[in-house]
Amino acid sequence: MPGSKWVYGSIIGYFIAALFNAILVVLKESNESVHDWIAGTFGHHWVGHGILVLIVFIIFTLIGSAVGGGENLSENKANTLILVAVAATIISVLIIGGFMIMHFFS
Repeated sequence: MPGSKWVYGSIIGYFIAALFNAILVVLKESNESVHDWIAGTFGHHWVGHGILVLIVFIIFTLIGSAVGGGENLSENKANTLILVAVAATIISVLIIGGFMIMHFFS
């Protein structure tokens, strides 16, 4: 499949960015100085949050596409990449959801 290195890279970028996003949510909610720094630097904490996550996604997509090589994606490799994306989503939801549940019940 042409462009398969970019498919591979974007999944790697998504995996890292999704986890970074979840960790950044927890950091901002639990550390006021991180929240204030992001808000002060970018004008609003959610704007800064989005920009930082995009930067992480772009960097790791570029790294992942360089490492992924140019080989064709087999069906097995494509299925593995789908599982990686699903795992990143589930882990991120568990991190944010777990933090919020602990935060609200403490």
